Amino acid sequence: MSSKKLIALVSGGLDSTLAMLIAKRMGFDIVPVHIVTPFNDPCCRDIGFLNKVLEREKLRLKTVIVGKEYVDMVRSPKYGYGRAMNPCIDCRIFFFKIAKKIMEEEGAAGIVTGEVLDQRPKSQNLKAIRIIEEESGLTGRVLRPLSGKILKPTKLIEEGLIREDQLLSIRGRSRKRQIELARSFGLTDYPNPSGGCLLTYEPYARKLKDVFENDDSYTMTEIYLLKIGRHFRLSRNTKLIVGKNEEENRILESTVGYIKLIPKNCKGPVGLFRGDPDKLEMAARIVASYCDGPEGFKVVFVIERDDRSEEVAVVKEKKEIFRDLLVSSATR
Repeated sequence: MSSKKLIALVSGGLDSTLAMLIAKRMGFDIVPVHIVTPFNDPCCRDIGFLNKVLEREKLRLKTVIVGKEYVDMVRSPKYGYGRAMNPCIDCRIFFFKIAKKIMEEEGAAGIVTGEVLDQRPKSQNLKAIRIIEEESGLTGRVLRPLSGKILKPTKLIEEGLIREDQLLSIRGRSRKRQIELARSFGLTDYPNPSGGCLLTYEPYARKLKDVFENDDSYTMTEIYLLKIGRHFRLSRNTKLIVGKNEEENRILESTVGYIKLIPKNCKGPVGLFRGDPDKLEMAARIVASYCDGPEGFKVVFVIERDDRSEEVAVVKEKKEIFRDLLVSSATR
């Protein structure tokens, strides 16, 4: 184990970037690690800021992409959810286990994170911090420089690798001290605070919960598609996704393994259908309600399957008729 190396878990936000820089100024060699899950929201977590800092500091980012094993954890978290479908404690344990594996491979002394005590009520309180370290096998090996002075001394202190006076005592949700630190490090244009995790967003969480409850054999494609379109639940194991714009329509039209509903005689969204064939006509009616044209207009669809295509015509109806089938509706 090297006393000069730490694994830095970096999200792309300011806190984890500051923690990494503080550890680097302590004299540690830093291996920055960014974990990408199916629920990262690129709109909320742009790592452009992080990349600029890494380039300045001459550090190379290690990116770890997780898939089904992470989704399985989200489906059945040991320590439950936050307000929506966010299993924050289980998520931190999952991330810490990845960091521990890299730590062992690199011969590092521990990991460093940007966690601030009591900043997030579920995963950054003293009890949660203890649980996360114990479950991940990293007890005493996690350096949290932003709050380290008010936390139990780590093994890194006990081993003389760092001094307690090098640590800070930030606590709570205020960003004042972090902004001061950013200035001292010459950092500008840092991102506003945000979770960057779709699991905390309730409309998205309703769609994910719907998949867990109704789709016996959901795929990772199904999980990734939750980020786009309007989602309708027509029956158990039967689902329709309706595009909202041209970009989403292109994604839906290029997705394999689904039946596609493409309007032929008017402008409108692409529909992606999977499930009970008897529900296909209802799916066409739903997609038609979002097509251009007056109520009562006959919309012709090309129905594309993997091995053949056909046409079907339905009459355009009001969207409100199908509102109860919309998964992300607040009434569901």
